[in-house]
Amino acid sequence: MTASHAQAIASNGSGLKTYILEKLVDKYSSAEKEIYSNEHMERGNELEGQARSLYWLETGKEVQEVGFCELDEYTGCSPDGMIGEKGLIEIKCPTDKNFLKLLIEKKISSSYVWQMQMQMYVTGRKWCDFVAYCPNFEKSFYIERVEADIEKFDKIKEGLAEGRELIKKYIKMYEG
Repeated sequence: MTASHAQAIASNGSGLKTYILEKLVDKYSSAEKEIYSNEHMERGNELEGQARSLYWLETGKEVQEVGFCELDEYTGCSPDGMIGEKGLIEIKCPTDKNFLKLLIEKKISSSYVWQMQMQMYVTGRKWCDFVAYCPNFEKSFYIERVEADIEKFDKIKEGLAEGRELIKKYIKMYEG
């Protein structure tokens, strides 16, 4: 279970069950795995390095890139980087419309907030700098610090526990 699905995990309902079934399809199906990509994902991949460099220039904080961080055999995350001993960075490169909306409303999407909370839970970090970058604007860079939230951690823990139980249950049912 990964942080990109943290909102479904924390909700601990039908979305969690659907997500667990999708993960088990990956495990058991012999069909070739579809690698999903769209123009927004490709844009993010192209611009993420620029955003990371701009973050360093803007804040003076060096970002250490990391791979997959595991909490246990069922749980992990891939943060966009670690900062010092306590921080993380999560970089998004939204469309023009979504970037302008963020600049005006100053409100991070709840799915991103949950993603960052789960990343902090998995890595033991205390804060995560949310970075949005869109080079099509004069004001092209947005940073907002998100602190660890124990109440959200509790919901994530509950969802992960339920997810682990579902995985075990569904494996047992499938394998007979």
